[in-house]
Amino acid sequence: MGQNSKKREENKRFLDNLYKDPFQSPNANPKHAANQVNGETQQTQSEIITEVQMRKRS
Repeated sequence: MGQNSKKREENKRFLDNLYKDPFQSPNANPKHAANQVNGETQQTQSEIITEVQMRKRS
């Protein structure tokens, strides 16, 4: 039982360090890191809406 909790703690540390935002902005989300530049969204709002609508139609 002690071994499992140690493993879980190591895994949590790894996941916490998986993505660190250098600018500490509130918009940074590790799940969407590929779509962001310096924690800010890369696309304009109209491009995002168009992309979502295309996904809905396919």
